[in-house]
Amino acid sequence: MSRPKLKLVVSDFHLGKGPYLPNGERNYLEDFFYDQKFAEFLNYYCAGDYEKADIELIINGDFFNHLQVDPRELYPELITERVAVARTGAIIDGHLQIFEALKKFAAAPNHKIIFMIGNHDLGLFFPLVQRQVVDCIGGGTRVHNMPQYVTDSVVIEHGSQQVAENWVDFQHPFIKEDVSEPIINLPWGDLFVIRFLNRVKRVRPYIDKVFPFKQYLKWALLHDTLFALKTSAIGIWYFLQVFLGIGENKKFRDKRMLKIVKEFSFPVKMHRAAKHVITSHPECRIVVFGHGHRATQRQFKDGREYYNTGIWNEMISFDVGSFGRTLRFTFVEICYDRDIIPKGQLKEWKGCYREIEDVIIV
Repeated sequence: MSRPKLKLVVSDFHLGKGPYLPNGERNYLEDFFYDQKFAEFLNYYCAGDYEKADIELIINGDFFNHLQVDPRELYPELITERVAVARTGAIIDGHLQIFEALKKFAAAPNHKIIFMIGNHDLGLFFPLVQRQVVDCIGGGTRVHNMPQYVTDSVVIEHGSQQVAENWVDFQHPFIKEDVSEPIINLPWGDLFVIRFLNRVKRVRPYIDKVFPFKQYLKWALLHDTLFALKTSAIGIWYFLQVFLGIGENKKFRDKRMLKIVKEFSFPVKMHRAAKHVITSHPECRIVVFGHGHRATQRQFKDGREYYNTGIWNEMISFDVGSFGRTLRFTFVEICYDRDIIPKGQLKEWKGCYREIEDVIIV
Protein backbone atom coordinates (compact mmCIF):
# COMPACT_ATOMS: atom_id res chain seq x y z
CA MET A 1 0.00 0.00 0.00
CA SER A 2 1.44 3.37 -1.04
CA ARG A 3 2.03 6.11 1.48
CA PRO A 4 -0.41 9.06 1.59
CA LYS A 5 1.01 12.04 -0.27
CA LEU A 6 0.16 15.65 0.49
CA LYS A 7 1.47 19.18 0.48
CA LEU A 8 0.84 21.76 3.19
CA VAL A 9 1.17 25.43 2.28
CA VAL A 10 1.37 28.24 4.84
CA SER A 11 2.66 31.79 4.49
CA ASP A 12 3.00 35.26 5.94
CA PHE A 13 3.96 34.63 9.56
CA HIS A 14 6.17 37.74 9.70
CA LEU A 15 8.37 36.42 12.50
CA GLY A 16 10.33 39.14 14.31
CA LYS A 17 12.77 38.80 17.19
CA GLY A 18 10.05 38.15 19.75
CA PRO A 19 7.49 40.21 21.68
CA TYR A 20 10.01 41.80 24.06
CA LEU A 21 13.38 43.50 23.63
CA PRO A 22 16.38 42.53 25.82
CA ASN A 23 15.68 45.50 28.12
CA GLY A 24 12.14 44.22 28.74
CA GLU A 25 10.39 46.79 26.55
CA ARG A 26 7.54 45.67 24.29
CA ASN A 27 8.78 45.10 20.72
CA TYR A 28 6.15 46.96 18.72
CA LEU A 29 7.55 45.55 15.44
CA GLU A 30 6.68 41.95 16.37
CA ASP A 31 3.47 40.59 14.81
CA PHE A 32 3.61 36.87 15.58
CA PHE A 33 2.56 35.55 19.00
CA TYR A 34 1.32 32.06 18.10
CA ASP A 35 4.40 29.86 18.42
CA GLN A 36 2.58 27.17 20.37
CA LYS A 37 -0.26 27.05 17.82
CA PHE A 38 2.14 26.44 14.94
CA ALA A 39 4.14 23.90 16.93
CA GLU A 40 0.91 22.00 17.59
CA PHE A 41 0.08 22.18 13.88
CA LEU A 42 3.44 20.64 12.96
CA ASN A 43 3.14 17.97 15.67
CA TYR A 44 -0.30 17.02 14.33
CA TYR A 45 1.18 16.30 10.91
CA CYS A 46 3.93 14.19 12.49
CA ALA A 47 1.59 11.79 14.28
CA GLY A 48 -1.06 9.19 13.52
CA ASP A 49 -1.74 8.56 9.83
CA TYR A 50 0.68 11.34 8.92
CA GLU A 51 3.71 9.90 10.74
CA LYS A 52 4.93 7.98 7.68
CA ALA A 53 3.13 9.99 5.01
CA ASP A 54 4.94 11.74 2.16
CA ILE A 55 4.47 15.36 3.30
CA GLU A 56 5.98 18.49 1.83
CA LEU A 57 5.59 21.65 3.90
CA ILE A 58 5.90 24.72 1.69
CA ILE A 59 6.40 27.91 3.67
CA ASN A 60 5.31 30.32 0.97
CA GLY A 61 7.27 33.47 1.76
CA ASP A 62 7.31 36.17 4.44
CA PHE A 63 8.01 33.62 7.18
CA PHE A 64 10.97 35.68 8.39
CA ASN A 65 10.39 39.41 8.70
CA HIS A 66 13.76 40.90 7.79
CA LEU A 67 12.12 44.34 7.48
CA GLN A 68 10.85 44.65 11.06
CA VAL A 69 13.31 43.16 13.52
CA ASP A 70 14.89 45.73 15.82
CA PRO A 71 13.43 49.25 16.19
CA ARG A 72 16.83 50.52 17.39
CA GLU A 73 18.70 49.89 14.11
CA LEU A 74 20.03 53.06 12.44
CA TYR A 75 19.96 51.96 8.78
CA PRO A 76 17.53 49.03 8.60
CA GLU A 77 17.21 49.26 4.79
CA LEU A 78 20.89 48.39 4.23
CA ILE A 79 20.61 44.60 4.39
CA THR A 80 24.01 43.04 3.79
CA GLU A 81 24.71 39.32 4.21
CA ARG A 82 26.15 40.02 7.66
CA VAL A 83 23.04 41.98 8.66
CA ALA A 84 20.70 39.32 7.23
CA VAL A 85 22.50 36.56 9.18
CA ALA A 86 22.20 38.61 12.40
CA ARG A 87 18.49 39.32 11.85
CA THR A 88 17.75 35.70 11.01
CA GLY A 89 19.59 34.56 14.13
CA ALA A 90 17.60 37.04 16.25
CA ILE A 91 14.35 35.73 14.74
CA ILE A 92 15.29 32.12 15.45
CA ASP A 93 16.25 32.99 19.04
CA GLY A 94 12.95 34.86 19.47
CA HIS A 95 10.87 31.87 18.33
CA LEU A 96 12.77 28.81 19.53
CA GLN A 97 9.59 26.75 19.98
CA ILE A 98 8.76 27.13 16.29
CA PHE A 99 12.20 26.09 15.09
CA GLU A 100 12.32 23.11 17.43
CA ALA A 101 8.98 22.00 15.99
CA LEU A 102 10.25 22.51 12.43
CA LYS A 103 13.33 20.46 13.28
CA LYS A 104 11.12 17.63 14.58
CA PHE A 105 8.92 17.79 11.47
CA ALA A 106 11.91 17.72 9.10
CA ALA A 107 13.43 14.75 10.96
CA ALA A 108 10.37 12.57 10.29
CA PRO A 109 10.73 10.07 7.41
CA ASN A 110 9.50 11.39 4.04
CA HIS A 111 8.94 14.92 5.36
CA LYS A 112 10.41 17.91 3.53
CA ILE A 113 10.35 21.67 4.10
CA ILE A 114 10.62 24.22 1.28
CA PHE A 115 11.10 27.92 2.06
CA MET A 116 9.89 30.29 -0.65
CA ILE A 117 11.24 33.85 -0.67
CA GLY A 118 8.76 36.66 -0.08
CA ASN A 119 9.24 40.41 -0.08
CA HIS A 120 9.66 40.45 3.73
CA ASP A 121 12.42 37.82 3.85
CA LEU A 122 14.66 38.74 0.93
CA GLY A 123 17.65 38.09 3.17
CA LEU A 124 17.14 34.44 2.18
CA PHE A 125 18.88 35.25 -1.11
CA PHE A 126 22.22 35.27 0.72
CA PRO A 127 23.96 31.84 0.73
CA LEU A 128 25.02 32.18 4.38
CA VAL A 129 21.43 32.81 5.46
CA GLN A 130 20.22 29.78 3.49
CA ARG A 131 22.88 27.66 5.18
CA GLN A 132 21.91 29.12 8.57
CA VAL A 133 18.26 28.11 8.11
CA VAL A 134 19.06 24.64 6.74
CA ASP A 135 21.57 23.96 9.53
CA CYS A 136 19.05 25.08 12.14
CA ILE A 137 16.22 22.83 10.93
CA GLY A 138 18.07 20.00 9.19
CA GLY A 139 16.39 17.10 7.41
CA GLY A 140 15.07 17.70 3.92
CA THR A 141 15.02 21.49 4.26
CA ARG A 142 15.94 23.90 1.48
CA VAL A 143 15.35 27.45 0.25
CA HIS A 144 13.83 27.79 -3.22
CA ASN A 145 15.57 30.61 -5.11
CA MET A 146 12.99 31.12 -7.85
CA PRO A 147 9.67 33.00 -7.63
CA GLN A 148 7.61 29.91 -8.52
CA TYR A 149 7.77 26.35 -7.24
CA VAL A 150 6.27 24.10 -9.91
CA THR A 151 5.64 20.57 -8.66
CA ASP A 152 3.14 17.74 -9.30
CA SER A 153 0.63 19.88 -11.27
CA VAL A 154 0.79 22.65 -8.64
CA VAL A 155 2.31 26.12 -8.92
CA ILE A 156 3.17 27.84 -5.65
CA GLU A 157 4.27 31.48 -5.58
CA HIS A 158 4.41 33.99 -2.76
CA GLY A 159 2.44 36.50 -4.83
CA SER A 160 4.49 39.66 -4.40
CA GLN A 161 5.78 39.27 -7.96
CA GLN A 162 2.26 40.04 -9.19
CA VAL A 163 2.33 43.49 -7.56
CA ALA A 164 4.57 46.27 -8.90
CA GLU A 165 5.39 47.80 -5.51
CA ASN A 166 6.74 44.48 -4.21
CA TRP A 167 8.25 43.05 -7.42
CA VAL A 168 11.78 41.70 -7.01
CA ASP A 169 14.34 40.88 -9.69
CA PHE A 170 15.15 37.28 -8.70
CA GLN A 171 17.99 37.19 -11.22
CA HIS A 172 19.66 40.29 -9.76
CA PRO A 173 18.53 40.65 -6.13
CA PHE A 174 21.57 42.66 -4.96
CA ILE A 175 22.85 46.22 -5.35
CA LYS A 176 26.61 46.06 -5.90
CA GLU A 177 27.45 49.51 -7.26
CA ASP A 178 28.58 52.34 -4.97
CA VAL A 179 28.41 50.12 -1.86
CA SER A 180 31.18 48.47 0.14
CA GLU A 181 29.39 45.10 0.10
CA PRO A 182 26.27 43.80 -1.69
CA ILE A 183 22.93 44.84 -0.22
CA ILE A 184 19.44 43.60 -0.99
CA ASN A 185 17.81 45.59 -3.79
CA LEU A 186 14.61 46.30 -1.88
CA PRO A 187 11.40 47.01 -3.83
CA TRP A 188 9.47 50.20 -3.19
CA GLY A 189 6.97 48.50 -0.91
CA ASP A 190 9.72 47.20 1.39
CA LEU A 191 11.27 50.65 1.66
CA PHE A 192 7.82 52.01 2.49
CA VAL A 193 7.55 49.50 5.36
CA ILE A 194 11.02 50.27 6.73
CA ARG A 195 11.10 54.05 6.36
CA PHE A 196 7.45 54.90 6.87
CA LEU A 197 5.30 52.17 8.44
CA ASN A 198 7.87 51.21 11.06
CA ARG A 199 7.94 54.82 12.30
CA VAL A 200 4.14 54.96 12.40
CA LYS A 201 3.92 51.61 14.24
CA ARG A 202 5.67 53.21 17.19
CA VAL A 203 2.53 55.27 17.88
CA ARG A 204 -0.10 53.14 16.09
CA PRO A 205 1.12 49.52 16.27
CA TYR A 206 -1.87 48.26 14.31
CA ILE A 207 -1.23 50.44 11.24
CA ASP A 208 0.03 47.62 8.98
CA LYS A 209 -2.81 45.29 9.97
CA VAL A 210 -5.77 47.32 8.72
CA PHE A 211 -7.58 46.66 5.44
CA PRO A 212 -8.85 48.07 3.17
CA PHE A 213 -6.44 50.91 3.94
CA LYS A 214 -8.51 53.50 2.06
CA GLN A 215 -11.44 52.82 4.39
CA TYR A 216 -9.20 53.14 7.43
CA LEU A 217 -7.82 56.45 6.15
CA LYS A 218 -11.34 57.85 5.79
CA TRP A 219 -12.10 56.75 9.35
CA ALA A 220 -8.85 58.24 10.67
CA LEU A 221 -9.50 61.60 9.00
CA LEU A 222 -12.75 61.82 10.96
CA HIS A 223 -11.76 60.24 14.29
CA ASP A 224 -7.96 60.55 14.46
CA THR A 225 -7.60 63.71 12.39
CA LEU A 226 -4.25 65.13 13.51
CA PHE A 227 -2.53 61.77 13.21
CA ALA A 228 -4.09 61.12 9.79
CA LEU A 229 -3.07 64.52 8.38
CA LYS A 230 0.46 64.34 9.77
CA THR A 231 0.95 60.76 8.58
CA SER A 232 -0.44 61.53 5.12
CA ALA A 233 1.94 64.47 4.74
CA ILE A 234 4.94 62.35 5.77
CA GLY A 235 3.82 59.63 3.38
CA ILE A 236 3.53 62.01 0.44
CA TRP A 237 6.96 63.47 1.18
CA TYR A 238 8.47 60.02 1.38
CA PHE A 239 6.85 59.05 -1.92
CA LEU A 240 8.34 62.13 -3.61
CA GLN A 241 11.79 61.38 -2.18
CA VAL A 242 11.79 57.90 -3.69
CA PHE A 243 10.24 59.06 -6.96
CA LEU A 244 12.87 61.77 -7.41
CA GLY A 245 15.75 59.68 -6.05
CA ILE A 246 16.66 62.18 -3.33
CA GLY A 247 19.61 61.32 -1.06
CA GLU A 248 19.96 57.64 -0.13
CA ASN A 249 16.84 56.85 -2.16
CA LYS A 250 18.87 56.98 -5.37
CA LYS A 251 20.23 53.53 -4.48
CA PHE A 252 16.73 52.09 -4.64
CA ARG A 253 15.06 54.28 -7.25
CA ASP A 254 12.38 52.12 -8.86
CA LYS A 255 11.85 52.28 -12.62
CA ARG A 256 8.45 50.65 -12.13
CA MET A 257 7.13 53.74 -10.33
CA LEU A 258 4.50 54.58 -12.95
CA LYS A 259 3.06 51.07 -12.70
CA ILE A 260 3.08 51.37 -8.91
CA VAL A 261 1.08 54.62 -9.13
CA LYS A 262 -1.39 52.97 -11.50
CA GLU A 263 -1.93 50.03 -9.13
CA PHE A 264 -2.74 52.39 -6.26
CA SER A 265 -5.88 53.33 -8.20
CA PHE A 266 -6.48 49.96 -9.86
CA PRO A 267 -5.23 47.20 -7.52
CA VAL A 268 -4.17 43.86 -8.96
CA LYS A 269 -6.84 41.16 -8.81
CA MET A 270 -4.95 38.13 -7.55
CA HIS A 271 -7.38 35.58 -8.98
CA ARG A 272 -6.76 37.07 -12.42
CA ALA A 273 -3.03 36.78 -11.83
CA ALA A 274 -3.62 33.13 -10.89
CA LYS A 275 -5.47 32.55 -14.19
CA HIS A 276 -2.46 33.98 -16.02
CA VAL A 277 -0.19 31.54 -14.17
CA ILE A 278 -2.46 28.66 -15.20
CA THR A 279 -2.29 29.81 -18.83
CA SER A 280 1.51 29.81 -18.61
CA HIS A 281 1.52 26.27 -17.14
CA PRO A 282 -0.96 24.05 -19.04
CA GLU A 283 -0.23 21.10 -16.74
CA CYS A 284 -1.15 23.15 -13.65
CA ARG A 285 -4.28 22.18 -11.71
CA ILE A 286 -3.77 24.37 -8.62
CA VAL A 287 -2.20 27.79 -8.02
CA VAL A 288 -1.38 28.91 -4.47
CA PHE A 289 -0.43 32.46 -3.52
CA GLY A 290 0.23 34.14 -0.21
CA HIS A 291 1.05 37.85 0.22
CA GLY A 292 -2.55 39.12 0.02
CA HIS A 293 -3.27 38.25 3.71
CA ARG A 294 -6.86 37.24 2.90
CA ALA A 295 -7.61 33.52 2.70
CA THR A 296 -9.24 32.74 -0.64
CA GLN A 297 -10.56 29.72 -2.50
CA ARG A 298 -11.79 29.93 -6.09
CA GLN A 299 -12.54 27.32 -8.75
CA PHE A 300 -12.42 28.31 -12.41
CA LYS A 301 -14.73 26.98 -15.13
CA ASP A 302 -12.27 24.32 -16.25
CA GLY A 303 -12.06 22.90 -12.72
CA ARG A 304 -8.66 24.38 -11.91
CA GLU A 305 -8.29 26.09 -8.57
CA TYR A 306 -6.73 29.16 -6.98
CA TYR A 307 -6.00 29.50 -3.27
CA ASN A 308 -4.56 32.19 -1.07
CA THR A 309 -3.25 30.88 2.24
CA GLY A 310 -4.08 34.02 4.22
CA ILE A 311 -1.95 35.15 7.17
CA TRP A 312 -1.17 33.86 10.67
CA ASN A 313 -1.30 37.38 12.14
CA GLU A 314 -4.19 39.33 13.56
CA MET A 315 -5.82 41.67 11.03
CA ILE A 316 -8.24 44.56 11.48
CA SER A 317 -10.96 44.83 8.87
CA PHE A 318 -12.78 48.03 7.91
CA ASP A 319 -14.83 46.07 5.39
CA VAL A 320 -18.53 45.91 6.27
CA GLY A 321 -18.69 42.15 5.69
CA SER A 322 -15.87 41.33 8.10
CA PHE A 323 -15.58 44.40 10.33
CA GLY A 324 -13.34 44.10 13.37
CA ARG A 325 -10.33 42.06 14.48
CA THR A 326 -9.81 38.70 12.79
CA LEU A 327 -7.33 35.91 13.49
CA ARG A 328 -7.49 32.70 11.47
CA PHE A 329 -4.70 30.13 11.16
CA THR A 330 -5.46 29.19 7.57
CA PHE A 331 -3.47 26.92 5.27
CA VAL A 332 -3.90 24.92 2.09
CA GLU A 333 -3.78 21.14 2.13
CA ILE A 334 -3.21 19.43 -1.23
CA CYS A 335 -3.84 15.68 -1.44
CA TYR A 336 -3.30 13.32 -4.36
CA ASP A 337 -5.50 10.47 -5.58
CA ARG A 338 -4.29 7.23 -7.15
CA ASP A 339 -3.86 8.96 -10.51
CA ILE A 340 -1.63 11.63 -8.86
CA ILE A 341 -4.22 14.33 -9.51
CA PRO A 342 -4.07 17.06 -6.87
CA LYS A 343 -7.07 18.19 -4.89
CA GLY A 344 -6.77 21.29 -2.75
CA GLN A 345 -8.67 22.41 0.31
CA LEU A 346 -8.43 25.64 2.29
CA LYS A 347 -8.37 24.72 5.98
CA GLU A 348 -8.08 26.43 9.35
CA TRP A 349 -5.98 25.13 12.24
CA LYS A 350 -8.01 25.34 15.43
CA GLY A 351 -5.30 24.05 17.75
CA CYS A 352 -5.63 22.36 21.12
CA TYR A 353 -8.15 23.60 23.63
CA ARG A 354 -6.75 25.25 26.73
CA GLU A 355 -8.50 27.10 29.53
CA ILE A 356 -6.05 30.02 29.71
CA GLU A 357 -3.81 31.71 27.15
CA ASP A 358 -1.49 34.69 27.37
CA VAL A 359 -2.83 37.85 25.73
CA ILE A 360 -0.63 40.48 24.09
CA ILE A 361 -2.50 43.66 23.17
CA VAL A 362 -1.40 45.29 19.90
